[in-house]
Amino acid sequence: MYSDENIRKRIWLIPDGIPLKLDNISIRTNDSGKLLVTGWTNTLNFNNISKENILQELNKLKSSFSDLSNSFPELKDIVEANDLTIEYHMAYDDYGKVGIGLCSEIEGTLNWYID
Repeated sequence: MYSDENIRKRIWLIPDGIPLKLDNISIRTNDSGKLLVTGWTNTLNFNNISKENILQELNKLKSSFSDLSNSFPELKDIVEANDLTIEYHMAYDDYGKVGIGLCSEIEGTLNWYID
């Protein structure tokens, strides 16, 4: 696990396009003024993915990001200083081959990418 000081240093690199990866969360910016907060599902078999489980994981992702922002005010500072819009994304990691988007929450609107 990373030390608090190491996390702080890495947070300041996010606006430069260097993602922060912690456990099942990746935080990065894009060229459109967005802060992309991506969570990776814990479901191992793609056929076992359900919207109900993904929605629970999305809520956990949002809670984890909120906790991280409260623990590291630098994260809030970066969002405000760069006028970033936060987008939450849930994805499936196919054993490092490809990331498959499952859903996103953008400006309070939930978008599903799976049936």
